[in-house]
Amino acid sequence: MQFSTLYQDELTRELGTADRTQRFTDARRKAAINAAQLEFLERTECLRHQVSVALVDGTGEYNLEAIADFAWISKQGVSIQITDANNNVRYVEGNDLPVTSVENLNAEQTGWRSVAKGTPRAMYVRMDGPPQLGFVPAPGIAAGETWVALVPYVVMVADLVNDNDVPFTRAATPVASLKPYHRALAHFAAYDLEKLRKDVNAQQKQLALFDQYVQRYLGRQPSNQGTHVRLARDYRNEARFGMGRKQRLNRRVYP
Repeated sequence: MQFSTLYQDELTRELGTADRTQRFTDARRKAAINAAQLEFLERTECLRHQVSVALVDGTGEYNLEAIADFAWISKQGVSIQITDANNNVRYVEGNDLPVTSVENLNAEQTGWRSVAKGTPRAMYVRMDGPPQLGFVPAPGIAAGETWVALVPYVVMVADLVNDNDVPFTRAATPVASLKPYHRALAHFAAYDLEKLRKDVNAQQKQLALFDQYVQRYLGRQPSNQGTHVRLARDYRNEARFGMGRKQRLNRRVYP
């Protein structure tokens, strides 16, 4: 659907009024549709992309805002791809690259910033300023090797502005697979605008309809867990890393 269809026809139908100049002005309608697009994106991570960030020997942090449309790292998680001089490739990822935080590192790994470079054993995102993707220890890249971080991220979509703009567009290309979810934006926008009428029942109805679209989208995505039964606790890695009770509770590992 084009932007004009959403803020005009679709919202008129959901609100039950053609008013576009008094209470439900075009400006309010457009703002509500754009808020809905961000809400759907946040709840579903429906628009994702992956970039390769070249790693530098001895450099532990990398500015994520250098990625033009970066919103946040997706649930898939970061991997490090290492290519040696003979073009053999290996990866550091998953349990070998757990997520931690600066707070945990400060509390549990005194002197972590000055540890000798090597193969990273943990990653974090530092948020005091532009988000920085960090690795501990900093990469130690041997001669002839090429290291890149594969960073899957959620795309920060641009606001819809022109009447012919289409939701969930990246690099001037609308994502066709998301077309069935365009109408969800009208429901969330109606929920937002119904606050002006203070009609709580109408708000709840529209929010429930929006939630149905969210659940429909999530239900159609491949499961990240596969079909195998997994233990709630990873006893092997707890033994490997010597995790204490505090670390188990936080579900963050740093060896």
